[in-house]
Amino acid sequence: MSKEVKSIYLGLLLSVVSVVLHNYLYFLLKKEEGVFFILAFLALIVFVFALIYSLTKYVTEKKPEDLWKVGFLGVLGFLGLVPQLGQVFFGFFGFALFFSLKGGYDSKIALKNIALAVALVCVIGTLSFVFYQTVKNNQDDAYFFLNFMKEQEMLEGIDFTDLDKVAFVWPGNTEPVSGKGFGGMTITNEQYDQLRDFFQAAGFEIDFFDIEPTTNAGVSGYKKDSVWCVLKAGFYYDENGDPIPEDRLRCEISCAQM
Repeated sequence: MSKEVKSIYLGLLLSVVSVVLHNYLYFLLKKEEGVFFILAFLALIVFVFALIYSLTKYVTEKKPEDLWKVGFLGVLGFLGLVPQLGQVFFGFFGFALFFSLKGGYDSKIALKNIALAVALVCVIGTLSFVFYQTVKNNQDDAYFFLNFMKEQEMLEGIDFTDLDKVAFVWPGNTEPVSGKGFGGMTITNEQYDQLRDFFQAAGFEIDFFDIEPTTNAGVSGYKKDSVWCVLKAGFYYDENGDPIPEDRLRCEISCAQM
């Protein structure tokens, strides 16, 4: 395998490994980390430039002769069949067009140039969209709102936990809503009132209020444009199941961009 083809595979492999490590650290640390996220982006750039360089060299110098081997990356297109990953991965089937180079440079040059152009557009478009979706899912409106909440002066006495991925129930939705939030917080009754006042001051409208049957916690649902949030707070209980008579409440805040 030529060094050009190796650099293409290595660039994509480094990008995938960096993304996996980024998500693994996010799962362990419960917060965003930037090192592997940046490495994934840089590796993606290396992959694209290696691909463009190899195509340019192939057209001008008719090398590397084994550039058709990049077509095996078309197998990644089948990832589009996995619901959790999304149909955008079907764009990887564009790599299969590289197999048209297997017969040599001189045969059907025009057809191959068209195929290469289509493959390049499919590949770069797919990778750009995947990267955009990754950024969008990690840092959407709910993410920015929750970080904005931590910086507000009226809430400065609240000890926010690290931002984490959460799933919460919204009345009328058959499936749990996936989003981000603060869990395992301890607040006072006054701070609970401050949180409710903050949602109203931020322009949210209350959509529902309910009592959770298992914990007797108050659950409030707020909406503002595409951001839905749930504020849940309830008493701590002793080992006998009786409320602890202290000014302490268990609190969770969950938000999602719908």
